[in-house]
Amino acid sequence: MDDLVLSELNRMEREYGVKILYAVQAGSRAWGFHSPKSDWDIRFIYKHSLDWYLSLEKKSDVIEKQVNEDLEISGWDLRKALNLFKKSNPSMLEWLHTKERLIADQHFCESVLPLETELFSAVSCYYHYLSMSKSNWNKWLKGEVKSPKLSLHLLRGILCCLWIKEHETFPPVKFQTLYEQTVKDRRVCEDLASIVELKKAGAEVINITVPALYSFIEAEMEKLSRTTLTFRDHNKVPHEEINNVFRELVKGDI
Repeated sequence: MDDLVLSELNRMEREYGVKILYAVQAGSRAWGFHSPKSDWDIRFIYKHSLDWYLSLEKKSDVIEKQVNEDLEISGWDLRKALNLFKKSNPSMLEWLHTKERLIADQHFCESVLPLETELFSAVSCYYHYLSMSKSNWNKWLKGEVKSPKLSLHLLRGILCCLWIKEHETFPPVKFQTLYEQTVKDRRVCEDLASIVELKKAGAEVINITVPALYSFIEAEMEKLSRTTLTFRDHNKVPHEEINNVFRELVKGDI
């Protein structure tokens, strides 16, 4: 599949006249609980030539392609990506924290990645994952039969909140790393590992007993729903520094 993905990315560069600076897997494959039937979701960041940015017309800043029923590829223009980065957008941060990179332009990585220490907002990311947790919690409560997929999406949101609350940094993308470094109860960790294995095997329902995990979910959602947190103010967003990075990347050879 990697060969097909790289071939499609190369084709998109030629078709749209862009250079792809960064590309990663996203979704369950990035989190580490994909099943044999899981789709391939590829996300990338690209740039146009300098003249494209100097025109008066408003142009699309997204490229999307459904290659086949299993492969979806979607990318953001560099300007869009950096503007979201300034806002500590969790999707953008997940892409940048993903270790298995299909494309990683050296200049892009050396210029962009260090900026996170100055612009990361614990508040923005925490409340993003809190909102995601509440939405999945409501769905989870309605189902008499629990699915591994929804349960893991719910748990990922909960654990990201717990990580940010404790560390005030962006949480690990790999789910196993996240729960092993966040959950203290060994029984809950064992239940979590069991649910991950069910999901990876393609199971549609949780057909095992995991009482410690269910108690953990209920207790943590109750805490998250009634707790208001105050985080340290993050540093002032370095607008001019990001502008300079944008200019240098755009001026580079396409």
